[in-house]
Amino acid sequence: RPESVNDKRYDYAHDLLQMVLDETQDDDSKSVVKHATLIMNRNRLLLSLKEGKELHVVAEAPKTAWVSELHVVRIPIRKGIQGYRLFFINKQDQSKLSALKSFEEFKAIPTGSGKGWSTTRVLREAGFNVVVGNNYEGLFSMLELGRFKTFGRGINEIEAEYLAQKEAHPNLAIDTELMLHIPLPTYFFISPKRPELAKRIERGLWRLIENGKFEAYFLAHHQALIDKFRLKERRRFSIPNPNLSKADPLDNAELWHKF
Repeated sequence: RPESVNDKRYDYAHDLLQMVLDETQDDDSKSVVKHATLIMNRNRLLLSLKEGKELHVVAEAPKTAWVSELHVVRIPIRKGIQGYRLFFINKQDQSKLSALKSFEEFKAIPTGSGKGWSTTRVLREAGFNVVVGNNYEGLFSMLELGRFKTFGRGINEIEAEYLAQKEAHPNLAIDTELMLHIPLPTYFFISPKRPELAKRIERGLWRLIENGKFEAYFLAHHQALIDKFRLKERRRFSIPNPNLSKADPLDNAELWHKF
């Protein structure tokens, strides 16, 4: 479940999963998506999914343990859009980022990331100077206090998070110059106790792709953000994702958004 009333990260996946279940209810049954009652970190989410009691489905980026221990539907539900990373900064630091001369200078700047997040490993292995925070809300306070200078977020996340956090953190700003690209799918991971649910979700997602509803839903949530943040005009850096494997559909162009 969301970590606070300001945490809107899960709305897109929640509503898409409901669309999937609605699309397949003639084959199975009518079902309603509900958030888990507890806030859980990534490790607790994995344990709860394995138990299959309180939690049955989570939308998450792939990590080795998740892929090996859970059912995974390898259809990137955000078309990889969260892999295009923009950066929260403090307002006074914009000039420093604008003056960067190289990718190596960018990597040397302390950047914030969450404990257990798949992107934390990605950034570290690419040579970034990563400062880890224990919880999502706390990362905004750490940025404000100068514990790190940048805090990367997917373009699907950063606008809503800025609007939710700017009152509590009035010095918060979104960098206007840079973008980091990571091949980063979000998949539905399903409890091993619910193999029939995994099959239903995969069947429903493909139906939504084939009938055009998935693309319409994706664009309704992301096109305005893509236009607003001038993604084609930014300085773009790219790094690999060591969490991915040959099983991930990186070569299936219809499943990914490209700029």
